[in-house]
Amino acid sequence: MNVVSEFLTTDGLSKSFGETHALRDVSIEISPGRIYTVLGENGSGKSTLVKTIGGIVAPDSGNLFINEKKVTSFRPGAMLDQGVAIVLQEVLIVPNRSVLDNVLLGQDSLTRFHANETTKKAKVEKLLGRLTTRVLDLDAMAGDLPLHEQQIVVIARGFARDPQLLILDEATAALDLADRDRLFATIKKFCAEGGSVIFVSHRMPEIMELSDVVYIMHNGFNTARLSGADINPQNLLEHLTQGVAHA
Repeated sequence: MNVVSEFLTTDGLSKSFGETHALRDVSIEISPGRIYTVLGENGSGKSTLVKTIGGIVAPDSGNLFINEKKVTSFRPGAMLDQGVAIVLQEVLIVPNRSVLDNVLLGQDSLTRFHANETTKKAKVEKLLGRLTTRVLDLDAMAGDLPLHEQQIVVIARGFARDPQLLILDEATAALDLADRDRLFATIKKFCAEGGSVIFVSHRMPEIMELSDVVYIMHNGFNTARLSGADINPQNLLEHLTQGVAHA
């Protein structure tokens, strides 16, 4: 029997925006049950990398494989169909729709999550309860919530899509410590059950707490892959400042 150890791999991904080379020959591997951090300075290519994996950006060259099958359609919906969901740094909500509708946005159809209102609310309440101690009114307009609660709604949307790989791009930026800790516990449980997470953050304590593997990006290149004891503040800072030498 052929056993696939990686859920997702990239092979030589490259992407340019005009004269800017956002990705240069990037090859990474994502395995089930692990938390991967993508770390780099502004302009390093980390956001372009996760947006490519999430189907928002199409590469100019290189390949992306999910369960050893080549991805040919770079659209968020197409990637979601293959088990990849992305939560972007921007808090993207539909302000004049309810909290319930925002969490289930893009899923409430015969092919995704078709259920009666009671079932929908039970699912969303359970999910929100894992992410926050706050009691959010599911019928409230999402645009009326404060920013940190909108962030929780957007993160809940990612988990509600039942992905195999969840990408969180600076998703903790608007959260307080209590909700951040609950998110981290949820991430760890998700991975313990076989999911994978790609986490983009510049906050060293978060990186140290969560990361099984850290990919360092510099000037569009993936300059290092660190794991285990190699993930420590001194080593991470050294790779960040000397990334160009490794590119």
